[in-house]
Amino acid sequence: MLDKEQINRFHRDGFLVIPQLFSGKELELLQQAAQHVQHEGTARLGAGHLYHTHEDGTQTYFRSERMWDRDPIFRAVTVNPDLLSAVGQCIGHSFFPFNNALVCKLPGGNVPVFWHQDPPYWTEPTLTPKFTSIWELESTFEIPNFVADIYLDRSTIDNGCVWGLPEHHLVGHVELNRLNEDQLFENHNTVALEMEPGDVLFHALSAPHGSRGNLTDTTRRVVYLQYVNIEVFSHGYSDWTFHGQRTLGVNGQKLIQEMMDSRRDLGFSGVEGYPLRQVDNHWEFLGNPSTPDRHWKGLIKQMSDQEIKQKKRLQSLI
Repeated sequence: MLDKEQINRFHRDGFLVIPQLFSGKELELLQQAAQHVQHEGTARLGAGHLYHTHEDGTQTYFRSERMWDRDPIFRAVTVNPDLLSAVGQCIGHSFFPFNNALVCKLPGGNVPVFWHQDPPYWTEPTLTPKFTSIWELESTFEIPNFVADIYLDRSTIDNGCVWGLPEHHLVGHVELNRLNEDQLFENHNTVALEMEPGDVLFHALSAPHGSRGNLTDTTRRVVYLQYVNIEVFSHGYSDWTFHGQRTLGVNGQKLIQEMMDSRRDLGFSGVEGYPLRQVDNHWEFLGNPSTPDRHWKGLIKQMSDQEIKQKKRLQSLI
């Protein structure tokens, strides 16, 4: 479980690196399954794969969706009790698994991810390929909302690690278009988040982040898992029909049972002995330390209007 200092650091920065949360057979099976999905994506086999179009018109595979339907290990890791505990500690409310994907930076693929905030806070330009989004929520919601990124390979500055802008996740939509990509990457306020296989990164959906392309001969793969509280879902994702149908109500209960069954069938331990409780399609963390109710509401209230405006406009970076 996380200690109080780690929890506070996440709420302060909007990012938290958890070293070696995954290891051994669990990590090996993830790597093997991701390799299979990567092969399907590069060979254009099956559905749910995304491709970046370069200026010369060529395309490079970089992402696959709906990992829970592709291999039992992706379901099994979603209910890893150490991960569930850490998620519960940082949310401070009940939560359920909501979204999942695999992001793959191929050797020499040179697919950047432009600086952005994740939905419902982003604007264009965002993820590759570029598109304009309607999501630009001006205020950060009061219940924490973040993604758990499971790293399957070493992630370095050279092969396209994530860079983040700490302490800007509590001000809602940030005007990232006030600076160009190089200015953001080279600014002394932004941080390179280099990772090792088995490490997990928590990043707030509202935290600005981006990554350069991979020009090395190494691969960089990350499994994305998003868990949300039901109020967060209603506030920012109620129109995500597929995700809602899959993860809410009876279908959500069925999905969690499938995840627990996959974990058992693969020989991994369940949540027994952990301060976790399942209620319908939700999990609750019952231990300590944890995050107070609606913690981000309190943190936002501590900020002056001037500080919020300055961070929205990136004035500390200019």
